[in-house]
Amino acid sequence: MEKHSVIITIPVGREGNTLSLNITEKNVINDVSNTDALRYLSGIFNNLERFKGRFTDICRSVHKREDIPAERVESFKCDEFMNELEELFEHVQPFSYDEAFKIENLQFQAMVFGSIDIREMIQNLGSNRIATDGIEVKHKRFDTDGNLLGVEDYHNVYEVYEVSGEKLGLNENIYALKCWCTSTNLEHWLWIEDQYKDKPLEAVASTFRIHKNLIPHIKELKRQGDVLLVEMKEDVVPEGEIVALTAEQYFGLLTSQS
Repeated sequence: MEKHSVIITIPVGREGNTLSLNITEKNVINDVSNTDALRYLSGIFNNLERFKGRFTDICRSVHKREDIPAERVESFKCDEFMNELEELFEHVQPFSYDEAFKIENLQFQAMVFGSIDIREMIQNLGSNRIATDGIEVKHKRFDTDGNLLGVEDYHNVYEVYEVSGEKLGLNENIYALKCWCTSTNLEHWLWIEDQYKDKPLEAVASTFRIHKNLIPHIKELKRQGDVLLVEMKEDVVPEGEIVALTAEQYFGLLTSQS
């Protein structure tokens, strides 16, 4: 009989983030050990009871879902896997700040930092604001169904902070960019390279990297947190060097952000 994989999507963390588990393969996050995955989740759910109520109990409810054929449900032992995760959860600790910086899997590292209160982290490490800049932008507004509501003027402000690397065991300081969501007015932090520390607008533009040959063919950019969506004028095959956008390119192409 063909073996089917059952994937369950679970809401985790803030801002509507989700996590897809492969129940059949007993895998929480692709290419990440379940121990490390649970260390990440322990930073979100804080204790076993919250982990059960907001995570494993939801996974167990797959048995009651009418959209999954019975033969697929029989191909895995969901309860057994959830029991294993709950037992392991009691023995893991959330990633510390310095451990998060050392994670080599960049995608997983971004997830871990998403589970850490960056503002609290920066306050704990010690920081100093070293540069501020702003820019007038026009952004499209959409309703929940994706319909265009119009265009609004915004004044975007960006601040660069020098953060002490001493408590992280580093011999040098690191730099973070503070910005605000135009739809919620909540603050967000982005780690930047030291070459951009004196240029906040160039710093935020540098967080977008793309193949150099695609840049002339970009129609517009839309940003949602760390996710950047690119609309092209035409289909172009990505080739060659990957580069950061300049501030002029980034803000000239950005039409929406949230």
